Amino acid sequence: MKRKLVDKLTLEGASHVAALKAVDLAGSSYYYRPGAKRKPRALDADLVIAINKVRQGHNEVYGYRKITRALLAMEMKVNGKKVLRHLRAMGLTQPRKLKGQRWTHPELVKPDVPNTYWEADFTYVWTGESNAYLCAFIDAWDRDIVGDVFSERCRAVEAAQALEMAVLNRFGGKVPVGHQLTLRVDRGSQFRAHRFRETARLLNVTLEYAGIKCPEDKPYIESFNGSYKTEEIYRHEIPWIHGSKGWVGGIPCVVPIRALAPKLVLHEPGRVYIVGCKEYLIGGLIYSSLTGFTSVGD
Repeated sequence: MKRKLVDKLTLEGASHVAALKAVDLAGSSYYYRPGAKRKPRALDADLVIAINKVRQGHNEVYGYRKITRALLAMEMKVNGKKVLRHLRAMGLTQPRKLKGQRWTHPELVKPDVPNTYWEADFTYVWTGESNAYLCAFIDAWDRDIVGDVFSERCRAVEAAQALEMAVLNRFGGKVPVGHQLTLRVDRGSQFRAHRFRETARLLNVTLEYAGIKCPEDKPYIESFNGSYKTEEIYRHEIPWIHGSKGWVGGIPCVVPIRALAPKLVLHEPGRVYIVGCKEYLIGGLIYSSLTGFTSVGD
């Protein structure tokens, strides 16, 4: 349509450049002409015989690369493209191997009530000597970390423990019958393991798997992992693996013991909530610039 308008304006006396600019059409688009389809080329009879000779017995599952190498070993002058063209014409190409089933991007969920949509993921934390791993579960409604496990291992065991902790914190047990709780995770081996899937089934949690290499399918937990590393891990040297409960930007999460800006420490039995204080681990005790020496269990 635009090409015809350009021709019409040109016939009326306008310059070609002005006509292209008037209809907002690039010169390359105006001059583009689709090429004619190539006629099917005849197959090489000798190559067809050689391919059928190679594809004998177990070798019938060979793809074009292995068949090309076999033909070259037979001192035939061929290349992979020619072999692939012949295999396609003969209907002998191998089916593509896909990892799992085909996945489409699931829709972004914006829950209106809590405890209806969670996300979970593993992320590594460098401790100075080796990597530790944080498995965190986040409620997309209030962005609260409902369960977490900080460990030296990255297995289905830790994922199941974090899920049990999350359900226990929010429901006091398993999810009530009739309540729909969806947990979206990636397709890592930890979340695909039988142990984790069985734990989710016993807790009445519905699993939903994101696409392959699609971190945007889990925006809430990916955002938390990024903030956790940027605001905490990358700013401080982590001297040991064991951590305590703390706060990152107002979000309760796992924060390993480290030096922070002096402010305040609130202690509860079995955990320490760090609002921001200067702490050091000395002989198994937490030294606070505000409270002095305090054991973790006090």
